[in-house]
Amino acid sequence: MKQHWQRDEPTFYNFLALERNPLDAPDILAGLSGALMSTDPKSDAFTYVLNLPAGFTGRTDANLASLEFFVLSGDLALNGEQAGAGCYLHLPQLGGGGEITSRAGATALAFWNPNLPSYAYPVTRNRVIKTWEKPWTPSIPGACGGVMHKSLRLPDPVPHPNDEGFDGGPGGYIRFQYIEPNMIARDEHVHHECWEEIIVLQGDVFLINEGQMGIGSVVGHPQEWYHAPFVSRSGALIMVHTDGPMGFPWPPREYPEADKLCACYLETATFETPTEHIPWDEHPISAMQEASSEYQAWRKSPEGQKWGGYEDTTEVPALPGGRGTQSEYRASWRRQSNSD
Repeated sequence: MKQHWQRDEPTFYNFLALERNPLDAPDILAGLSGALMSTDPKSDAFTYVLNLPAGFTGRTDANLASLEFFVLSGDLALNGEQAGAGCYLHLPQLGGGGEITSRAGATALAFWNPNLPSYAYPVTRNRVIKTWEKPWTPSIPGACGGVMHKSLRLPDPVPHPNDEGFDGGPGGYIRFQYIEPNMIARDEHVHHECWEEIIVLQGDVFLINEGQMGIGSVVGHPQEWYHAPFVSRSGALIMVHTDGPMGFPWPPREYPEADKLCACYLETATFETPTEHIPWDEHPISAMQEASSEYQAWRKSPEGQKWGGYEDTTEVPALPGGRGTQSEYRASWRRQSNSD
C-alpha cells in the first residue's frame, strides 16, 4: 500500500491532518512532537512537521546531516539570532553546528539531509533568512511574473534564459515561491533529474490528476513523473523542495483539453471560503476528464505515459535520468570532517 511519505511514488495529502506524536528522529529532533512528511530510505533524508515547546533548547554538532527549519508559527533562534514565522534557519553538515532555541514555542517544517552535496564553507554556512528581506526572483528565467521565488538554501543558481541549465545547488533547493492569481500552466512537464516536494502555505493550486490544494496540502513528484497542468484562482505561496538540481526548461508535453479543465476550475472555485484539500478522484473535474474521449485516446497513446524515460533524445534537460537515480546518487555520498 502506498504511503504518504514515499518519495518514489506520487503522493497527495495535507500535513495539517497528520497525527503528531513523539518522533523517532535523529539528533535534536528526537522525541519532539511531530509527524513524518516524507523520507528517502536510501539517503536517510526526511521532511518533518514539528511542534517545539516553549523554552525549547537543543544543541547539535551538525556532524550527521544538514538540518534546515522553516518557521510556520511562533519563534526559533539559531545561536541567539531570532527568527519568527516565515523565517528559515540552516545548520549545514560539518558547519560547526549550533544551538536552536524557542521562547514561546514554534511549529516548523524540518528538512534533515545526511551527506547533502553542497558547496564548501564559507559559501555554505549557518544562516538565518527572513523571507521579507529577500528579493523576488523570476522562477522562469526571462519571464515577467507568473511564478517567482525567494531562495532559502543558498547558494541557489538560476539558469540562463536562453541555454541549457539547472536550478539549485548540487543537493537541490528549498524555495519560498509565489504563484500569481489566475496563473494557468497548460502543459504537463517532467523533471528527469530530481524528486520534488511542494507544500502550500497560503492560497490555492489545482493540479490536474492530483487534486485541489489549499493550506497544508502537499504533493510529491518522483523523478521521471509527468505532472501538471495546474491553475491558481487566488494565487499561492508554496515551499518547493528538491533532492537535486532541476533542469531548465522543464520538458513540456501538450495536454488534451487543458484550457477547458482549468477554466472549469476558475469558474467554479469560490472566493467565499478557504480552499479545501480535495484529492483528484473526489473532485468533480476528475469525472469530467474521465468522460472525455479525447483524453482517453491520448492516455492510451505513447505520449500519454505517466512516467518519463521513453523520450528518444540526447539533449539535456529532455534526456531521461532514470527513476530513482538521484536518490541513489545522494546515497553514494559520504561527508566527513578533516579530523576524521
